[in-house]
Amino acid sequence: MAMAGDISWHDSHGTFNLRVAAILTRGTEILLCTAEGLDYWFLPGGRVRFGEPAGAALARELAEELGHEFPPGELALVVENIYPGPGIEHEIGFYYRLAWPATLDHDDLAGGEPGLTFRWVPAGQLDSLWFEPARLVPVLQNPSGALRHLVV
Repeated sequence: MAMAGDISWHDSHGTFNLRVAAILTRGTEILLCTAEGLDYWFLPGGRVRFGEPAGAALARELAEELGHEFPPGELALVVENIYPGPGIEHEIGFYYRLAWPATLDHDDLAGGEPGLTFRWVPAGQLDSLWFEPARLVPVLQNPSGALRHLVV
């Protein structure tokens, strides 16, 4: 079966992306990701494809990036990232909270996507590194447990 394309497009006004991300925790630590050529860290995840539920997109992305199947998480945040520039970049992201499975070694981060690097960071130290979107840092450091909608 052919896979549908990402829910992402670019026109003369800017770019739109529909993204999913994991707030993957192990105790007080959060798993972060960076890609070759980037100087900042972000939460693992990726784009949703047409016809793909957000939770399924996250499961697919985590399997591709980390090489493991993960249990479904709980939707914690709906985040609108709007980046002004020559054209506007508008991203809507569904952020799911899930715990690193006890059955996996915490350093077993060998996924199938070349160019990605992962690291565990204590939530209290997120503001000591370049994390994007930066305005999520206080939300990640003080989770409320309730579903939240943020515009950053």
